Amino acid sequence: MSAFTVSASASAVATNAFGRRTSGGGVKTSTCAIVRGTHPRGLRGSALVPRTSAADAGDAFDPYKTLGVKPDADAMAVKRAYNSKQLLYKGETDKLATVERAYEQILQAGLSARLAGKGPSDASIRFADRVRGSKWMPRPCPSPMKDVAVNFGLTLGCAAVTLVTPPAMRTLQVTIFAALLMVFRFFVKLVDVDPGPNAVLDPVAAQKHNNARFARSFGVVLGTFVVTLFCTFWLPQFFIEVLGLTVPAWVMLHQEVFVSTACGVVLGGLVSFYR
Repeated sequence: MSAFTVSASASAVATNAFGRRTSGGGVKTSTCAIVRGTHPRGLRGSALVPRTSAADAGDAFDPYKTLGVKPDADAMAVKRAYNSKQLLYKGETDKLATVERAYEQILQAGLSARLAGKGPSDASIRFADRVRGSKWMPRPCPSPMKDVAVNFGLTLGCAAVTLVTPPAMRTLQVTIFAALLMVFRFFVKLVDVDPGPNAVLDPVAAQKHNNARFARSFGVVLGTFVVTLFCTFWLPQFFIEVLGLTVPAWVMLHQEVFVSTACGVVLGGLVSFYR
């Protein structure tokens, strides 16, 4: 075989690897970008994320641009962006499908990198599949700004009601109502970011998943509320009585306002930025 034949064969292989011939004899290429793939459990490595060429779909589809993250973003950043887009485009089928497509492409790129042995060697990342801590711990999941405004508006509104109530009639009932309201808001958020099994195809699994969402909503929100209430209401009273501390009268008169505000800020932040 001559050197010319070998060169021609290599050229044909290159053409098949990076493009496909059109009927006119030209080569129609498909754009690919070498990026840092992200595995859903935190595994990252160099991977090829294919992007649809302009000839195929009019405009190049960039999954990272769709989610609003950088190509070297880690798994947590990609997941947070994905959840935020789901909440932002709630009810908009076309946009949700585009977000889902982008997320799947990034996950597939990370999985390919992992199978190819190109993942990072850091032990904390290589063993990220292992469950850490309690499943009841809150997980980062930022909400759209409109939901953040609603959450803080509701909780701080309850604190305002406590403020305008005469001191002799103030109780923690309004604060408890705000906590129950945040339980409902937290559950609605879980439904959006974690829809679970299809209720028509698998009603038993769907009901079980829904019960788990209810349990998580009550456990996380009310647990946080009780801890905040303990730190801002019962614990200060304990130290005042045991140590015989002297505090200004206006502090004692407005204690429920302080407690309601603190609980409102903590619960508003919990529901707005975690799940």
